[in-house]
Amino acid sequence: MSTDAETGARPEEAPVTGMARYLRLAATPGAVPMSLAALVGRLPSGMAGLLLVTGFVQNNGSYAQAGVAAACYAVGVGVSGPLRGRAVDRRGARGVLLVSGIGQAVVFLGLLAALSGGAPTIVPLVLSFLVGAVLPPIGPIMRTMWSRTLTDPGLRSAAFALESIIVDAVFIVGPSIVALLLAVANSSVAIAVTAAFTAVGCVALAGAPAIGALRPTEGAARDWRGPLRAAPVRWMLPVGLLATGSITGVEVALLATADAQGHADVGGLLIAAFSVGSVFGGFAYGAVKLRGTSAQHLGLFLAVLAAGYAVAVAVSNLWGLALVFAVAGVALAPMITAQYTAMEEVAPEDSMTESFAWLNALGQGGGALAATAAGALASGGHPGGGFLVAAGMSVVAALLTTALRRPAAPAPQAAA
Repeated sequence: MSTDAETGARPEEAPVTGMARYLRLAATPGAVPMSLAALVGRLPSGMAGLLLVTGFVQNNGSYAQAGVAAACYAVGVGVSGPLRGRAVDRRGARGVLLVSGIGQAVVFLGLLAALSGGAPTIVPLVLSFLVGAVLPPIGPIMRTMWSRTLTDPGLRSAAFALESIIVDAVFIVGPSIVALLLAVANSSVAIAVTAAFTAVGCVALAGAPAIGALRPTEGAARDWRGPLRAAPVRWMLPVGLLATGSITGVEVALLATADAQGHADVGGLLIAAFSVGSVFGGFAYGAVKLRGTSAQHLGLFLAVLAAGYAVAVAVSNLWGLALVFAVAGVALAPMITAQYTAMEEVAPEDSMTESFAWLNALGQGGGALAATAAGALASGGHPGGGFLVAAGMSVVAALLTTALRRPAAPAPQAAA
């Protein structure tokens, strides 16, 4: 990846706008191969949950154990995320990618052996935790790389939007691959393929020059608190918990609503409609320049999502729900993009990757809370209750964004 100084771009060039941002981003050396490698390496994130459930059920017939395994995975992801981010900031990205990518592939294969070999239940449960604990921090690494190498704010906006779109693609394509593999083979084959994805994607991404250039900031203070020493970063964490966590509540409510109407197989399509709207909105947000700060954008998109969730409570027809979420989803990827952009603006330079990892970890925690609440409401005869949970979380998060302020630029020093 090249900076303006390396490519000889003139500082006075007008910033690119519209879809030209994506064309310029695609023309940046290494951008396309890195994005493809990042997509492949992240596919297991969209496959792991379904794999754990089907793997446990097919090998021992226990949905209860499958649920515990999924919870162990989520805990592993959330607990270790900031530590993996800190390792990138202090040791460099390439080594962390290689260790975590190959390590997760090995753990997946160990899980496969434990399930197919009839190991005691505790063994695959521990391995499920480890699958999450060694999850490669590809998202935080990519966002840090874009932040450091793209000097044009428009290109950075497009790159951050692309990251949000890739996340949507992961959770559309990943489960589809699992479903296909389960149809033509079994869960063991699906787990083996997932292991290959994480190893190949991480090794390919680690070989990119721009990733190798992500090294610790020289002279950076090694405060044990990392990015949490900055008050604006700490303020972003409850916003991330509520904003990102609300999405899981919506997904549980969509699945529960479809199941309650006798069409459980439609639940995935409803989530897909949400994601399709998100992809469209993500591309649009990365292509335009809106007035206001990233924090203000975040509050606006959260308000739009909250309104969509509230409307969904009154819609019983499944086709109507698909339409509501296809429309509301237009604000989803922009909300995620604005969230990470706001964090980029307040995060200490020497702890940026860990800052993004903290957002991911809090989002996992918020998702667990939202899923628990939505699941309890569904069990109590209110399958759409998760929509209200998500709406409430989004409203509170939107209110919290009003206190976010971008740090003022340092005053220029007078000439000697």
